Amino acid sequence: MSRSRLAYALLLVVAVAMLASTSVRANDANPGNIVSTTLSVSTPVTLGGTSLQPGTYTVKADDTKVTIMMNGKTVAQANVQWKDEAHKSPYTNLLAESGSVKEIHFSGKTRYVEITN
Repeated sequence: MSRSRLAYALLLVVAVAMLASTSVRANDANPGNIVSTTLSVSTPVTLGGTSLQPGTYTVKADDTKVTIMMNGKTVAQANVQWKDEAHKSPYTNLLAESGSVKEIHFSGKTRYVEITN
C-alpha cells in the first residue's frame, strides 16, 4: 500500500471514530432524543390498554410517550417517564407484570422508559 493510500485510510478511520463518538455523546447527554428500535414480543401483553399479540414491532420513544408500530401503523401508545440504570442493557426488551408492559429497555442504553399510564 502506498504512503498516500495509508494516510488516506488512517484519516478516514479517525474521521469515522470522531463522528461516532460525537453522536454517542449527543444521545447520552440529551435523553429527549427519539429512540427507535425493533422489539420481538413472544407472549400477548397490553400497553396503554391495547393488546399486543406475539410478533415483531417497531418501538419509538420520545420525551413523553412510547409508540408501538407494526407495518408502519401505530398499534399502541403510552405515556412514559425516563429512568436511569447502572449498566447498559445488552438487548432491547420489555418488562411486563400480569400481562401489562411496565418498562422497555433499549439495547446499548443506560436509559429506559417506565410506562406511566
